Amino acid sequence: MSQPTPKKCAACGQPAVLFVGFVTGGKVHSQAWCEEHAAAQGLADLQGYALAEEETAADRPGESTLRCAGCDCSQRDFERQGRFGCPVCYTTFAGLLSPLLNRMHRGDVHCGKIPLRGADTAIIRHRLSRLNIELSDAVRTEQFEGAAQTRDAIALLNAKLLAADLPTEKIHSPAAKMTGK
Repeated sequence: MSQPTPKKCAACGQPAVLFVGFVTGGKVHSQAWCEEHAAAQGLADLQGYALAEEETAADRPGESTLRCAGCDCSQRDFERQGRFGCPVCYTTFAGLLSPLLNRMHRGDVHCGKIPLRGADTAIIRHRLSRLNIELSDAVRTEQFEGAAQTRDAIALLNAKLLAADLPTEKIHSPAAKMTGK
């Protein structure tokens, strides 16, 4: 039985070491690159894709390593493998995760995606939900001036939804009772 032939570099036909997938126009495309052409494309830092590429705490003298109480995974194991052993590891290694995620992504909180169709209304609805939370907090802490400003911002966003002929969200908060709306 013959082995499948390895993918070739898109530029020169040499065996590829880096495989990149991307979406264009709703279709998935992939390209393969040899080391030389990956470098020319600015993709050659293959170590840059590792989750934990910094020097490990075990390599630094005098520092102790963390151990997970659930699976006995050490900090060094996590840094070498880039994986956790169990759900308890997320709590144990939380201090390591936040800087790693912030360096790799735009933050360490998943914000989700907004579909292209209806993006405007999704953004408005998301902003409305956050403003309703802010309004509740402001009323609870008796920050009535801030609550009034937040209430006005909610009214503006509801007006935008109404102008777009979409159902608006009711204000279900203590401030609504306070203002009689």
